[in-house]
Amino acid sequence: MHQSLWTTAITGLGLGSLAMVGGTAIGGELGPLAVGYGLLIALAALYLVGGLAIRERVWRRLARPVREAPQADRLAGRRVF
Repeated sequence: MHQSLWTTAITGLGLGSLAMVGGTAIGGELGPLAVGYGLLIALAALYLVGGLAIRERVWRRLARPVREAPQADRLAGRRVF
């Protein structure tokens, strides 16, 4: 799933950019509509990239191994209540 979301974000950026550039070449009423939807798709893809980058940074920080206290191998080194 991790690679799938990154692929979706990159595809969204590509399609949004293509729609914005292609919308300028289309005449009539469809041109501005294509540019607007391309901009919407590109901004949504940028938002997804930002969210994925933040999530990856948080998971990298949480994935660090936690040091455990050394275990005493004798009963004298432990508290017994």
